[in-house]
Amino acid sequence: MPSPPSAQRRPARSGVRGAASGRARAAWVAGAAAALIAGCASKGPPPPSGPRIDRDDVAYLVAPSTGFPATASPDLLRKVDAAFESKLLQGDLTAAVGIADAVLAVDPELAPAEVLRGQARLVARDLAAARATLDDVIRRYPDYTAAALAAAHAADLDADPAAAYALFRRFTRASPAALDRAGELHQAAVSAVAAQVEDAVGKGRLDEARQSLATLEEWAPGEQATLEAALGLARAAGDKAAELSAVRGLLASARSGDEVLFERRGELELEAGQPSAAIEIFQELQRRHPNEPRHADQVSLAKFRWRVQNLPTDVRRLVDTPELTRAEFAVLVYWLVPGVRAAVVSSPHIASDILDHPHRQEMMRVANLQLLDLDETLRRFNPDWAVRRSQALKALERVLQRAQPAPTCVAGLAGNPSPSREAVCGVAVACGLLPETADCLPEGGLSGADAAAWIRRTGELLP
Repeated sequence: MPSPPSAQRRPARSGVRGAASGRARAAWVAGAAAALIAGCASKGPPPPSGPRIDRDDVAYLVAPSTGFPATASPDLLRKVDAAFESKLLQGDLTAAVGIADAVLAVDPELAPAEVLRGQARLVARDLAAARATLDDVIRRYPDYTAAALAAAHAADLDADPAAAYALFRRFTRASPAALDRAGELHQAAVSAVAAQVEDAVGKGRLDEARQSLATLEEWAPGEQATLEAALGLARAAGDKAAELSAVRGLLASARSGDEVLFERRGELELEAGQPSAAIEIFQELQRRHPNEPRHADQVSLAKFRWRVQNLPTDVRRLVDTPELTRAEFAVLVYWLVPGVRAAVVSSPHIASDILDHPHRQEMMRVANLQLLDLDETLRRFNPDWAVRRSQALKALERVLQRAQPAPTCVAGLAGNPSPSREAVCGVAVACGLLPETADCLPEGGLSGADAAAWIRRTGELLP
């Protein structure tokens, strides 16, 4: 029965209009897909069986919908996969691309159609275009199997083993061919990325080098190429901890007999606060090369650092102090100069300004051994004054003078209780505390590091 005129004129509600519009659009897409399928259907005899393309390509070409993670029209997906089977695999690339273009005209966002287009370009060996097409798809869908396998094969053919390996290794479970090829490409890919690290380091692009190194450490942790790349980057960045880690790894693997690297490890172990390890390394080098004085000095340094490391915390920190006071220098002498702590003083003297000082014992011992002078008028030690380099050198030279027998380098001070600064500096050079007189700087301040170096040399000269 026809609707009354008044009902026919009543406006439809907006929700109803929207639903009707949606149904109309869906019907249009379905109709377009159906028309496309019908229009592209083959009217000739069935294609011959078996692929007509390079056999090396077949293992990396799968139906474009394989692994596609998004929702799409089933009809369009079937059309794309059918074109892959009946056109692309038979070598009819023009027809395959034509169908891909027709599908994309219906749904411009349908990635499987783009993959079909990229696969066709791959088979045609237009590698640049194939990679551009497929890489664009992978940027949107990183886990898309069909796109990744074709893109990996394109990169492989394009002599880009790093890019090919990066994709193949992610899809080894999805494709036996990917598993096999990833294994074959491993070394070439690792070498390529190691070269990228070296190139970036050489150009000072350290952040870029770190990114490439992170890839190497994911792909080949512990392998020589990775460790050597890490070593080069660490040295360029001045990262001693990373350098030590790389050196340890290299010495544990293929470069275990590299003595230059072995010696460098000893130096780095010292800097990292591991003197026990450094002692073992330098003693082994000294055993191998007994006539090389450098290794004997390294053993001495490592043993001294071991002594420093085992000092009380408040004493150990003084070695890193930029400018020592007289009290702090006295503490280092007391703890580090052989014989000072155990020396017996027959007639002790008391300084009036150290009675309440936390390090009064160390200062009293150094003062009573007449290593550091007191202010004789006021009987003051002046613990908070900066120690002068000439004062510190004179104190250590007095230690050497007290030795039995005294080293010959201090002979010039015999019978002179108050030598001039020039004489003190000259003896310091003769004893090896300073490389040359110009380094004396008698009125300059003294760092904990320099004090420790002078004290170590003093200990080596004692009988």
